[in-house]
Amino acid sequence: MARVPVVGGRLERDAKEDGSEHFCPGCGVRMKFVPRYPWHFCHACLELAEDHQGRRLVFQATSPLGGFGWRYAEEAAASAAPCSAVICLIRKREVVVTEARFGGVVAEPLTALPTAGRGNLGVVRLSKA
Repeated sequence: MARVPVVGGRLERDAKEDGSEHFCPGCGVRMKFVPRYPWHFCHACLELAEDHQGRRLVFQATSPLGGFGWRYAEEAAASAAPCSAVICLIRKREVVVTEARFGGVVAEPLTALPTAGRGNLGVVRLSKA
């Protein structure tokens, strides 16, 4: 009897049948499809986020009630700068990193800014000099 690989706690064939198959655009690892973030990067690739000089970035909530901020990896957590989004690089590709809807952080390839309707207020671009 052939074994069917398990993906994210589900059988691989179930993932294909319900259309929930997704691959990280950075490394290609199979992930759960999330309709709100159809091209999101995996957590391992998110940890590779860097500015145009190659300095690693860390993203975090700015308060217990939410909010989004960024800092350089070598800086103290308290130094996080609040913003609405960060444009940076993951594997030499421009991405936009924002706060996820119910908390956490999400990174997607940069195609259009999620804050375009608000004049890109609070967007920090670290991908270019």
